[in-house]
Amino acid sequence: MQLKSLALILSSIFTTQGQAQMLEKLDFERSTEQVEVNYGDVTAIEQTNVNPISGSYSLKVSALSHFEIMRVFEINQTLSNPTQFKVSFDVQLPEIQNSKYQGNTSLYTSLMVEFDDGSQMQVYTSEGDNISQQPHSIHSFDVATTLPSGKHIKQVTAYWSTHLLDEMPVLFDNIEAQLTDNSEHDSTVIQHFLMDHTTTATIEQLQQRFSGNIMLSHEYGNSHAPSLQINADSEGRYRTKFELSNLFIVHSTPNYIATSLTLHNPSTEAVEVKLSGQAYFNRELTGQANTTSRYDRLTLAPNARKTVPLMLDFSDDYYTSGISSMQFEIEAERSILIDSARVHTAEIRSDGAFYQVFNNYDSGHIDFTTQYPEDVSISIESNSQFNSSPSLKLALSPWRQASYSYFFPWGETRFATQIHTQLDANITAATYGKPVQVCTDVYYRTGGKDTFCEVRTLGTGRYQINEMYPLDPTKPLHRFLIRVRSFSSSPATVNIDNFSLKYWQPAFN
Repeated sequence: MQLKSLALILSSIFTTQGQAQMLEKLDFERSTEQVEVNYGDVTAIEQTNVNPISGSYSLKVSALSHFEIMRVFEINQTLSNPTQFKVSFDVQLPEIQNSKYQGNTSLYTSLMVEFDDGSQMQVYTSEGDNISQQPHSIHSFDVATTLPSGKHIKQVTAYWSTHLLDEMPVLFDNIEAQLTDNSEHDSTVIQHFLMDHTTTATIEQLQQRFSGNIMLSHEYGNSHAPSLQINADSEGRYRTKFELSNLFIVHSTPNYIATSLTLHNPSTEAVEVKLSGQAYFNRELTGQANTTSRYDRLTLAPNARKTVPLMLDFSDDYYTSGISSMQFEIEAERSILIDSARVHTAEIRSDGAFYQVFNNYDSGHIDFTTQYPEDVSISIESNSQFNSSPSLKLALSPWRQASYSYFFPWGETRFATQIHTQLDANITAATYGKPVQVCTDVYYRTGGKDTFCEVRTLGTGRYQINEMYPLDPTKPLHRFLIRVRSFSSSPATVNIDNFSLKYWQPAFN
């Protein structure tokens, strides 16, 4: 067993945006698109042309109470870099306003990765996306996780589950899956723990990180580094727990902790292994959270070695402001060996991100203004559709907007390679088919601007802006402008929350 210093080693270089690859888009115009029922009280799963979310058809799931549906997305490749897998979708409960139960309905999304060796890993479970009882509302959600590199991935399965308090249909539409190559991750690594062939570790050193009945095994002689052997504890269980605490790592984008283990079964019989990981962190604007990952099935053949990637991902909703600890647990039927272990994380570039906005409206501070006070009302709403905390309410007349604006001082020259806009939007009044825009405008001192707009046309409902936009790093910045606009002849009312805006400077100006 070899152990590198536990001191953090930072390696950072200039990073670029990854390229997106669309895997599949399910619009349900011709079929149910191989969406299947995984479990639950489902009475029918079918196409429907009755008030579809978009197009001529949506997927209709009729259920008595709880259910879970699933869809497999084929990958069939070994990724050269850690890669983001993202699924976006629209959902509607057309009869929810008739429920005798009050309050939001939570929809959960999970992602399961299957490798070509048959092993499976649950890498993501959402915290529960709220679907309000607002009539005719259509909700749009995005979920994402990081897929590991260096191990052939067969497929990723997305699961959607909910527990209905009344018998009612649920509509799904516009399910999209895509990969985004995060090629910069290998160059933006903080090393926390590495068992390699550089420095010999004593069992006393390893016992500071690994619990249970462990020992160093020299089964293969001096030509091989010793392995960490997991033996039976006082309860007769072959298990160990590895933990790194007091990390307080500050992250930006993208975020994950990757644990790569090489497990060895020295016996002449197959061994079943349970493996899970967990990390605790703070989520910007929303507080403490945790993420988990687990293998549902891991079989080590006789005298076999298997490299196991365990991804703990923070890129699903918001950025993490600090990771306090991480751990993984292993339990086997019999004694097994750990030949190597590596833990690393994605980290920001050394110059970091600069915040311009960081507001969840709990303090009551209003950061949006309007040039049309007679046509646009801006106020704090104390009990919003998101949760019980305050949000910012924008009541917009047709073709009117509210905006956040920031001018860079003339004596301060700044450049940016990319800008990130994040906000939760809940549109409580709008007309289906009439656009509501959220635009990010970047003005340069040399003239001209870059404009990036996200358009919502599905009427009332909830969705999130969580977008990174590339900028020209050679042009000095003049102004940032974020606009929420009713881009039609119809009025709109939009509640926003968790609004942040930040940008990255070039490595060298």
